[in-house]
Amino acid sequence: MIDEVMSYLTEMFPNPDPELNFDTDFQCLVAVILSAQCTDKRVNEVTKILFQKYPDVESMVTLTQPELERLIYSTGFYHNKAKNILAMSRVLIEKFGGEVPQDPAVLETLPGVGRKTANVVSSACFGANRIGVDTHVFRVTNRIGLVDAKTPLEVEQQWNEKYPRYIDHDAHFRLVLFGRYFCKAQKPNCAECKLKEICKYYNLQVKQSTNTQ
Repeated sequence: MIDEVMSYLTEMFPNPDPELNFDTDFQCLVAVILSAQCTDKRVNEVTKILFQKYPDVESMVTLTQPELERLIYSTGFYHNKAKNILAMSRVLIEKFGGEVPQDPAVLETLPGVGRKTANVVSSACFGANRIGVDTHVFRVTNRIGLVDAKTPLEVEQQWNEKYPRYIDHDAHFRLVLFGRYFCKAQKPNCAECKLKEICKYYNLQVKQSTNTQ
């Protein structure tokens, strides 16, 4: 089943690059933090201005929290995001020479960096074999029936156990893009999906509902 799913997603998204715009590892980390509960499109609008004036960790720490809050306001949760970005930047300077650490476990020790963010950054920037579980990955993997998990951590654990050959940057972003544009939360495009016959959601809910009408 997994090979069929990933083959289809590869056909749909042959070059699955992150939709967040960034030029450096630090910018990637900031962008991923800003993307929490926010669209990539909005984050890109914000970071286009933010990174022009404050492109690196040294310039970022010159901002006060109120100043950064005004710059990132439209991404939502701006108070905590600004607080964490500034704290994270200071830690990078004080403990890591201004460089973003490659180890996901070390990344998780930074202010505002959870497991998903650490996995995404380490995978996108450093080629680590990690699967970042955001809302799209969580929904798609459970919906199709690739995993049966109640939390993002359970998704990651089950994925790592069952599908070790698909623990990578491309698999993660293909799942994200499939969930974002095709297998949407409210209106999944089941009618045109080539996976519907093996999809748990389609067979238990959509198909069954259609047969009873």
